[in-house]
Amino acid sequence: MPTLHVLQGPDKGQIFKVADARVIIGRYSQHVHLTDHTVSRHHAELQSSDGAWRIVDLGSSNGTYVNGERVNGSAALRHHAQIKIGGTLMVFEHRAKVKGYNRPAAARDMVDVTGNDSAVDSAILTAIQAGDESMILASPETADAVHAWNLMFQLAEAIGAISSVEDLLGHVTEIILRHMHVDRVFILMRDEATGELEPVAARYRAKGKDRKRRTTVSKRLIQQVVDQREGILCANTGDRAGSDKPSGSLERLALRSVICVPIVGHEQVQGVIHLDCAMSRHTYTHDQLRVATAIGRVVGLAIENHQLTQARMRSARLAAMGETVAYLSHHIRNMLQGLRSGADVLEAGLRRDNTQNVQTGWRIVQNNLDRIYQLATNMLTFSKDREPRIEMVQLNSIIQDLVNLAERQATERGVQVITELAEIPAVPADADGIHQAVLNLVLNAIAACPPSTGCVRIETGFDGPSNEITIAVSDNGPGIPPEQRTQIFQAFHSSKGQGGTGLGLAAAKKIVDELNGSISVASRDGDGTCFTIRLPAERTMTADLSATRGPAH
Repeated sequence: MPTLHVLQGPDKGQIFKVADARVIIGRYSQHVHLTDHTVSRHHAELQSSDGAWRIVDLGSSNGTYVNGERVNGSAALRHHAQIKIGGTLMVFEHRAKVKGYNRPAAARDMVDVTGNDSAVDSAILTAIQAGDESMILASPETADAVHAWNLMFQLAEAIGAISSVEDLLGHVTEIILRHMHVDRVFILMRDEATGELEPVAARYRAKGKDRKRRTTVSKRLIQQVVDQREGILCANTGDRAGSDKPSGSLERLALRSVICVPIVGHEQVQGVIHLDCAMSRHTYTHDQLRVATAIGRVVGLAIENHQLTQARMRSARLAAMGETVAYLSHHIRNMLQGLRSGADVLEAGLRRDNTQNVQTGWRIVQNNLDRIYQLATNMLTFSKDREPRIEMVQLNSIIQDLVNLAERQATERGVQVITELAEIPAVPADADGIHQAVLNLVLNAIAACPPSTGCVRIETGFDGPSNEITIAVSDNGPGIPPEQRTQIFQAFHSSKGQGGTGLGLAAAKKIVDELNGSISVASRDGDGTCFTIRLPAERTMTADLSATRGPAH
């Protein structure tokens, strides 16, 4: 026998049995008598024909609504349809018992997807296509709009800070639980290996034992959501049916209002969002279904964009790695070839007892060993962050040491290295970092100078009022073309052709940046190039120096 359960209004909790084929609902009705003053005397009528039920509005002043839609004339009633007249909300129950129906067994974790639910179709109240853009653009007409827009705003924030799909889905469940009438909400996503939908995130409003209760999910309902790509509002019997509550009560029936929507991007359905609430506390409306469907659409697009971005990043990293390996392998092979040539000359000189050949071969070996050492050092500097080691240093001593290291390369090319070192007191600085950065500039300057007539000038300076160190390295080479000056500090960009690795200037800039300094270049065609490093000598390094020394005693 059909029944009407009053969920909201002055007569909340009342249950009316529909015994006749025609039943009047209203304040003056003898069948379904309501005390709600917003209900008309004879508001609506339930009519049965061949087992099918309809509701007819009898010209009421406040209208009759079924599942959130106003009835114009009459409307069909399905099992668990929501009927709203005035301020009273009722649920219409009319379902024959299903033979052979057994409750599903306990599921893995907290969610069990079961296909043993042949009565699901009759419980579906309304559906919305996930691709219906109006569900997002439509303007809400009630005060619930504030909650809807707050929800979408927080969802946008969560998407903007997405670090992984798992984190995003966890945030989505929290946002839904916070802004919607929800007892429990969970998300199922498609497993890439099996293709099955598996629970990945869940939130429960219940406390204590109810939090540990397993949740039964209709596989048939979820399959319809996925196949039709539509959000569905329905009602079903919750997993508390069969409790010891009094017969006929809403608590015993455990009627639940359910929304299930797809997580869909541009094409593929990636999962579903399922939320429900006891109908004794709240029943979902068509507008809430629209909001939930919009959430699924937005989340699907966000996940799809995140996956595409990650795929592009992986491709870019692989491409960059391949380019880097190919670039460095080429230069390392040239250096090894140089070592082999030097070793051959050295071996021939030793075999013939020719001292000149031995010296020539050894110089070739030394040069290529230096190149390999410099390449390895620059690669380490450029590939990882280094922590500057600040200590009191004499800058001029560092400059003199690196000039001695570069002397052999300068001598072989006939390049003169001139130093003009100002009086500089001991300053807190990173000796190893400055040494490597300036040595790279000096070696580049030597390579840029014309053989036999080249000149490299190294100047240091100290500005007391501003506590700033300056180091300038200039050469009389051909200069840097204007179109290359914006690229000289990029990794693997070299103007030396086969002779450079493109890491020297990039490593130098990285070191200077780590020291809170700056590096600039001035160059004119045919008139040489000057690199200038400026480093703070005290203001930004004193704190680092104190940290290095430890607490005072």
